[in-house]
Amino acid sequence: MTMKLNEEYPFITVLILNYNGRKYLKSCLDSLLSMNYPSFKLVVIDNGSTDGSLDFMTIHYPEIELIHLFKNCGYASAINTAMNFVKSDYVAFLNNDVIVDPNWLHEMFCHFKSDEKIAALTPKILFLHNRKIINSAGGNCDLFGIGWNRGNGEFDNHQYDSKEEVFYANGAALLTKTDIWKEVGPFDSSFFLYGEDLDWCWRARLKGYKILYIPSSVVYHCWQGSGSPMIPYLEKHWITIFLKNYDLKTIFQLFFKYLSLKLLKFFWLLKYASNLNEKLAIFKSFCWNLNSFRHTWSNRLSIQASRKVSDEKIKKYMIKNSFELLAWSNQLLHPLLETFRDK
Repeated sequence: MTMKLNEEYPFITVLILNYNGRKYLKSCLDSLLSMNYPSFKLVVIDNGSTDGSLDFMTIHYPEIELIHLFKNCGYASAINTAMNFVKSDYVAFLNNDVIVDPNWLHEMFCHFKSDEKIAALTPKILFLHNRKIINSAGGNCDLFGIGWNRGNGEFDNHQYDSKEEVFYANGAALLTKTDIWKEVGPFDSSFFLYGEDLDWCWRARLKGYKILYIPSSVVYHCWQGSGSPMIPYLEKHWITIFLKNYDLKTIFQLFFKYLSLKLLKFFWLLKYASNLNEKLAIFKSFCWNLNSFRHTWSNRLSIQASRKVSDEKIKKYMIKNSFELLAWSNQLLHPLLETFRDK
């Protein structure tokens, strides 16, 4: 839907990424078409779907722009491609397996005007099928570059009802400015799925920007609607993020603790993971990063050359303890960990 430009509420492009998500499209798009924000355009990026998504869109939503990619090139590359066509000053990224509250975009946009150093905003994300449980209240990151959804799996008892700065914005629902996106750079195209939101927000922080969590903006998320396994992708990308975004001094300071944690996780996955791909995720992640090292190093040189903020300032917004150690010792609730305990 396109509406007249409003000076108080400027035009926003909403990009919805779809891959074989026909079963989610109607509820997602209908909720977006019912938004209270006065000036927006919906664009669905189809990542080579084979489930009839294209025909469904053409027949039932001819007014919504459709970008058809002929193969599944992953989240990062699909968004990067779509951003080449965005003309608005603001852009939102959404997964296809979400339903939005009518006020979600209005609530987020209003906070952009408060501080020019805001790079991205993220809403409160609740689970679609149990709306009393939190999926994300912004993103946390530990010193070892491991990111996770803050509050994931917790009952929503209003413990995250304050607007506040978080380390990163969840890519399932994220609002940014197009010029800041271009300044920070696109998502890392080597990331097929997961981790690109943490990496991009870390890079934005290195340029002096903030990431804000807006609890008055609410989105409901199916979570893992793509059906893709998380652990193998996350392990690969977390190593890349660690290598790209820290300076060499910090990498050397954390190196032995980092390897020790990876070794512990290797044995933990060998014991608890249910399939060979997950059991060998740590080993495969190191192999993948060795093969991708030239790409990572090239990106690292660019990131480090343009950074404006030191690691010491970045670490002030990180969790000092290891996320994995907290999870293994039952000090942190996380739905992904619960799936391993149930096996």
